[in-house]
Amino acid sequence: MTSYSFPPEFVADLRARVDIVSLVSDYVALTKAGVNYKGLCPFHGEKTPSFTVHEGKGIFHCFGCGVGGDAIGFLKRIENLSYPETLIRLATRTGIDISPYERRRGSLKEQEKARSERENLSNAAACAQNFFARLLQDNLNGKVGAYLKKRGITPAAAQKFGLGFAPDAWSALKDEFQRRQIPESVAVAAGLLVRKEGTNRTYDRFRDRLIFPIRDVSGTVIGFGGRSLGDGEPKYLNSPESVIFNKRRLLYDLHHARPAIGKIGSAFLVEGYMDALSLYLRGIDNVVATLGTALSEENVAAVKRYTRKVAVFFDNDKAGQAAAFRSLPLFMAVGIMPDIVLLPEGIKDPDQLAAGLDDAGLQAALTRQMPLFDLFLQEKGASLAAYSDRLQFLRQVIEMIIRLPDEPLRGMALRATAESLHLAEEIVLDEYRRLRQNPRFRNERNGQNETSGTASSGVAGAAGRSQVALPDEIVLATFLLYQDLLEEFGDDYQALVENRDCARLFHEFKQWCASGNCDLLQHLAGNGEDDTLASLYARLMHLPAPAEDLAVARKVVSDCFMSLRKRQGNAVGRDLDRALTTCQDEEQMFALLRQKMELKKRLMQE
Repeated sequence: MTSYSFPPEFVADLRARVDIVSLVSDYVALTKAGVNYKGLCPFHGEKTPSFTVHEGKGIFHCFGCGVGGDAIGFLKRIENLSYPETLIRLATRTGIDISPYERRRGSLKEQEKARSERENLSNAAACAQNFFARLLQDNLNGKVGAYLKKRGITPAAAQKFGLGFAPDAWSALKDEFQRRQIPESVAVAAGLLVRKEGTNRTYDRFRDRLIFPIRDVSGTVIGFGGRSLGDGEPKYLNSPESVIFNKRRLLYDLHHARPAIGKIGSAFLVEGYMDALSLYLRGIDNVVATLGTALSEENVAAVKRYTRKVAVFFDNDKAGQAAAFRSLPLFMAVGIMPDIVLLPEGIKDPDQLAAGLDDAGLQAALTRQMPLFDLFLQEKGASLAAYSDRLQFLRQVIEMIIRLPDEPLRGMALRATAESLHLAEEIVLDEYRRLRQNPRFRNERNGQNETSGTASSGVAGAAGRSQVALPDEIVLATFLLYQDLLEEFGDDYQALVENRDCARLFHEFKQWCASGNCDLLQHLAGNGEDDTLASLYARLMHLPAPAEDLAVARKVVSDCFMSLRKRQGNAVGRDLDRALTTCQDEEQMFALLRQKMELKKRLMQE
């Protein structure tokens, strides 16, 4: 895979070109609020908007969880990308050519081969998509048109979703590739042609099928799914794995559902293309589907980037319920407790539900949900009579609960388990404590505690700081606005600041001022791996201006220094009190008392 080395001037130019409001709006429903835009934070659950975007400064900040930064930091966090991947994505979005910044690893020939392979496969997929879509429009009076009509899909809807038609022929697409001068080897690597075993002959993979294009999160076609229009098996056929197509990481139409998921705050997960499409056609946009395969950890991670509120919506049979139950541990491992949509009696799948109800009935049906964990306990545990079976099931459930990263969720799940299985909570808790000590779970648990502990302390700290800015922060925000005060008060601030992040940001700020750079956010972001300082900078820049002119700013800094000195003096006083309580030497005791009196006198003067 091609890698890149982006110089600071490239990052600065990219940041200047990105419209942060447009970018964030792809994920968050924003409303204008003065000079800012506000919305519900996509990084933590909230009901009252505390997430703000400042268009002029190109920054965002959430006063609820403390996350903040620029457009690069936002996309990196919400898509869980590496720093280089984020820059590449934004460069593509803004139309900046990144080819001059290719990192020269290995030979030039190897680099060109890797880049060329991806481009060739993408070109083959784009060619196939155009071919399939054109054939569908040309054959609306034929078998594929009759199938679409039967399923309630209008030609306009088919065109909107890029549906296509693969004719019942062995070389229709192969011939198209020849006309477009796309080599057979590339089409085979893309999974669009199949090479017959033992020969050099190739033929079309998709034949006599309704074609569903599969796109990545940016909307680029990278593969296909085909639904048989006759008796051909399998009923659904997907593109095979390739350099650009990985089923474990993809969800059908996530690129289309993503804005709705962000706006609504929840997602439906269905099993098939038609289930998703049928719901889309009824105005239910926050729907994604698996690619006809079992849900994977990567699929769950893809959903979690956009919401933690998920309702699985599978077929109304034993196989559908089993698939839902298999998904439960995957969701729980990332801290999601999904619901399940309970289909009415006689309705076999979401597609039939969408076709058989009016708007009011469909909306009512979609609200018939219950926690999937509760249904799992009810269906799998309630009928167990033998003590050994019940104990085995209890251990299975607790193993899932242990992997929950959030302590409150673990507590609620343990209580629900005790109630459902009619067991005393003490029994469940004892077994939970015993299993937690198993080496198989200890590392997982420690990792979760470290993560959740850091997150919770960060959220709590940020929430507290969002209400009243600390003197350390007010002074630093004033320095950011009035750099002339840095030389006058910088040394005093460095001696008084106690907040570790403020001290770090102050140090970086001084270095930036000395270097004469023009992009402080770029200086703070560094290699993009630690966005703590960028978040703090964004929060300080979102605070109301601490002063309207330089004279008032100087007075603000002086007042804050008085508070900082008193805080520092009070800390010294507490240290003296502790020393006095343990002091056994009379002469030393009098010396400590004199220090305390002098400190008290100085604090009173200030």
